[in-house]
Amino acid sequence: MRTPLFSLRPRKALPLLALLLGACSSAPPVPRHEADLGLPRRVHIVQRTASQPSLDRMLVVQQIGQASRWSLFDPLGVPLARQQLQNGQWHSVGLLPPNAPARILFAELIFAWMPRDQLDSAYGPDAWRAQALPDGRRVRLFLGSGGSDCSPLWTVAWAAPPAPRSTFTITQADGTSWLVSPLRDQP
Repeated sequence: MRTPLFSLRPRKALPLLALLLGACSSAPPVPRHEADLGLPRRVHIVQRTASQPSLDRMLVVQQIGQASRWSLFDPLGVPLARQQLQNGQWHSVGLLPPNAPARILFAELIFAWMPRDQLDSAYGPDAWRAQALPDGRRVRLFLGSGGSDCSPLWTVAWAAPPAPRSTFTITQADGTSWLVSPLRDQP
């Protein structure tokens, strides 16, 4: 005899509910292959979260041999995260502990910077969607391993031309957004 989910006791229903919700989420994805991300890159990132003040960050991404090194700093230059991506694995660099939110941001940036013609082979054809809106804006949605059955884990949006392609916004499923723009060289 089958028992409907809503008739299960809360203690028994919670693990089942977590399993069902977990089907559309996972660890930050790493592409199946390395892509030409146009490294090195230096970007200014502004994090916006509801009912919180905006946070400024600086990110430097460098190619070091077969690996890419990701260094996130606060405005005073204090390192917040140093990670290296090599052979599809993230590794902490230096004495900083792993920083899960930074790894998620780095995964989102890889997705945003990856050339569109490499997305299918990097993530799978069902893991993402792209569209051009009538007003000229372009949007990329990352659906993850759940494919089209899930809500986007994040959305990357570029403003309509003549806005630069190097400036875009990433919005996570929880509403947190990141405005990403290149850092300018100072004289």
